[in-house]
Amino acid sequence: MAQPSITRLTIFPNNLNLVEKVRRIKLKVGINEITLGPVEKGVILDSVYPQAEGCEFLEQEYSSNSLLSWKVRSEKEEETTLRVVYLTTGLTWKVSYQVAVGKEDRFMDLSAWATVENKSGMDFSQVYLTLTTQLPRQTKQEEEEVSRGNLSESYLSDSKNFSYSPRYPITLRSGEKKRIPLFTSSHIPIKKVYLFDGAKYGEEVREEILLKNSLDLGLGMPLPQGPVYVYKMGLADRINFIGQDILPETPPEKEVRIFLGEAKDLEGERIQTSYQQLPSSEKEFSYKLILYNSADLPMTVEVVEHFYGEWTILESKPENYIKEENFVVYEVEVPARQTQEIQYKVRAK
Repeated sequence: MAQPSITRLTIFPNNLNLVEKVRRIKLKVGINEITLGPVEKGVILDSVYPQAEGCEFLEQEYSSNSLLSWKVRSEKEEETTLRVVYLTTGLTWKVSYQVAVGKEDRFMDLSAWATVENKSGMDFSQVYLTLTTQLPRQTKQEEEEVSRGNLSESYLSDSKNFSYSPRYPITLRSGEKKRIPLFTSSHIPIKKVYLFDGAKYGEEVREEILLKNSLDLGLGMPLPQGPVYVYKMGLADRINFIGQDILPETPPEKEVRIFLGEAKDLEGERIQTSYQQLPSSEKEFSYKLILYNSADLPMTVEVVEHFYGEWTILESKPENYIKEENFVVYEVEVPARQTQEIQYKVRAK
């Protein structure tokens, strides 16, 4: 019999794949045998769900040559559509990003590509592909949406999951890795940030770019985690490779940072100046942070200090800082070819 005329393939992030095959079949009155395949070795037989209008499915068999077959009863001779849906394994995908930073560090271009790997042992020829980060599990909220008949609305409004379907059919050969472009966004506004986090990174002052995953800025979609390769336009319009980082999973309207490398003209030092264990099981400690700027221009540095448990800053110089749940952020300007200090004292338990 003829092979399926339409195949749809959804690749989930946990090595689980949904296959839907649609074909036209001819039925005679009485008992008919329908055969489909060969199918993938990783097919989950319990998941196979065949449908054909006007048919009563009587039994299903899976043969050693990877063929699925059914015995069906038809009340009349006709041509109808067979639709078979099942789960299988062996196909995976992952995302990677490429960033091109402009010469003046004010804008960047962002491209995202998916790498699809086929280890299923079968070729998929001209399939309609969907790549998604949504795990095929239902939360309690999603179950309630289903009970109200709002599953598709719930899925479309989900801001945590990325889903992409090329507008054209794709061929995925067994053993092949194929890259597929997901999206490109140009002229995204960015801000260069110098970060000193002595507890995490030692004396290194990190050079990072900050961008917002906003629809107004040309993005605004859930961004899956993946490696990001950073390039920059140099002299004579040559493209230079700056470095590689991991872009974390980023929901819409959230800010994200990309590490460019160690700042050339900035260094930091973190020195503990006091420590006292109090009778109340609390402790008090002080630190001095020193920033060194060897450049001919003043540089603004973002300084992060982490705290755990219950804590209170008793003294701080400078007095202005941003307090978060487990850390504080100072923003200080370091004059050209000079140093700048931060000093604080904390009580914690």
